Amino acid sequence: MNRIEPRASIIHTPDFESGCVRVLRGRQDRLTRAEKAALLPFTRVAEADATTSSGDESLSFVERIRKRHRTEETKVRYEQLKTIPPTSNAVERFFSVARVTLGQQRHGLHPPTLETILLLKESRSYWDASTVDSLN
Repeated sequence: MNRIEPRASIIHTPDFESGCVRVLRGRQDRLTRAEKAALLPFTRVAEADATTSSGDESLSFVERIRKRHRTEETKVRYEQLKTIPPTSNAVERFFSVARVTLGQQRHGLHPPTLETILLLKESRSYWDASTVDSLN
């Protein structure tokens, strides 16, 4: 199984992840009950325009009821999902950097050493040679 799929084994809450994927792809009408429950804190009900126009008198009784039913429907929006960073993508990039940087040598390193090297490599924008030299 691919590690970056919405239902991959490394995903903490698969329903939330797959729900986010569906909403961000514009397919929120296909959400399952579990996905809707997981996304509940991010819902925002869009206010429907309940005003009736003056031209409604020319419509038949059935057309007015259908129109009222359409306007009374509330649509759920998930506004804040666009601000959630895709964590699994960041982790995949980190693993890719580890593989490219250290190659097969990473298997021979102790875990704390590997962690330190990768931490320094990923946070290199916060330090340079003069910072390291000032520590001596």
